[in-house]
Amino acid sequence: MRTTLRMSVSFVALAGVLSFALPAGAVVSLGKGAGGLLGGDLTDPEDKVQPSDQNIGMDLSEEALMPKNATWVKMTCWPANPPGMIPHQRHPYQSWQGTPACAIFLNKPVDLKWYVGFKDGGYGGPTMKAPYFAAIQLKEAYFLTHFTVTPSGDMPARDPREWAIQGSNTGRDWKTLYACNARDRRGTAFQETSRCETFLYTSFTSETMAQAVSETEAKKIRDKLIGLEITRADFNRPGTAYTCFRIVIASCFNKNSTAVADFNHPPGFALGQLELFGVPEPKATPASKPAPKPASRPAPKPTSRPAGASAAAPAAGGETAKPIQTASTIQEVHP
Repeated sequence: MRTTLRMSVSFVALAGVLSFALPAGAVVSLGKGAGGLLGGDLTDPEDKVQPSDQNIGMDLSEEALMPKNATWVKMTCWPANPPGMIPHQRHPYQSWQGTPACAIFLNKPVDLKWYVGFKDGGYGGPTMKAPYFAAIQLKEAYFLTHFTVTPSGDMPARDPREWAIQGSNTGRDWKTLYACNARDRRGTAFQETSRCETFLYTSFTSETMAQAVSETEAKKIRDKLIGLEITRADFNRPGTAYTCFRIVIASCFNKNSTAVADFNHPPGFALGQLELFGVPEPKATPASKPAPKPASRPAPKPTSRPAGASAAAPAAGGETAKPIQTASTIQEVHP
């Protein structure tokens, strides 16, 4: 049965989940602009995804505005306002202001961003009970090994302050893989000067990287680091492979409000890019069939059965192997 991402708003009780914050120095910077991205992530393995040729500001369908060459199964987001409500974006590929949620997967953090104005369809801003999110469903399941996040190019106050990366195989029950509960800039990598700067979050160090990712991916990371070392992991590698991932935003650095004191600087949320990386779940090996028994000549039929003789018992079948159980290292979150 194909997993589908639920289109309705997922109210996630994030209180207690966003339970730790890493110092800004624990996360590695890969540089600014498109050149800071790693590329080849799970949402765009061949770096071929391009924005739709249609006007994303028009109120068109998801099919009409789907990014070109996209390989994912489904994408959802919130806020997403249906017809008849205050507009901002109708679905992840559409935005009245040209800033749809899918922008974070288009590898253009300088030119594109996901932006939601708190007043214009943003319900006053994200909260723990009603966070903003952008979710993606992939064709296969992956163990998340690392990811990058890139703040937008303007208005630092719109940077996420409390946010998380979550995984799911149902699109309903989400588990937190990484969480940031920053109170101020000291608890996050996102600084006011971090415009379009890409930050790398890993489940490994430089010493353990070869055991966590492929040699090709490890070389790509080492080339970006230019001699820098990853001295500590930012999150524990999940014990479960997921088909669905999402970024969840519970608060931003500007306060929630529907009041707009400066029309050119309204309060809101913005993000430039999200890259997700992982290793695929191993394919199940089909059980081999037992070799057929060699044909044998039938024994001569006796004229009569000796007294006390009985028919031969059938051969016993093979024992079924018990499945291996893997313990999950992440906390479960129910919407």
